[in-house]
Amino acid sequence: MSEPRYGIWAPVGGNFGPLNAPDEPIDASYERTRSLLLEAESLGYVTTLVAQHLANPRSLDLEQLETWIACAALAEATESIEIITAIKPLLFHPAVLVKKAGGSVSTPFPTGRYA
Repeated sequence: MSEPRYGIWAPVGGNFGPLNAPDEPIDASYERTRSLLLEAESLGYVTTLVAQHLANPRSLDLEQLETWIACAALAEATESIEIITAIKPLLFHPAVLVKKAGGSVSTPFPTGRYA
């Protein structure tokens, strides 16, 4: 039996706490997401999920990191954490998704860190 693998949800749309705590700012910055993933990686987390949204689902006035740019930057910033890109079906053709992930049709995910 394999051991459990633990991951973290990348807060590309900002943190959820400020919805109930108005004094805490909503922070969807790359700097915050990168910092949290680096800390998670140092604590032994092995995977992260990056959700794809074309706009912040809570409000069009809130910031939202673009999924594929965030994944590429996070892959560069981290060393080993597996990146799960949670795509929305039908938004992009599968061949376009493969190109966005930096691969080709024959080798879709060359880094071995995308899931």
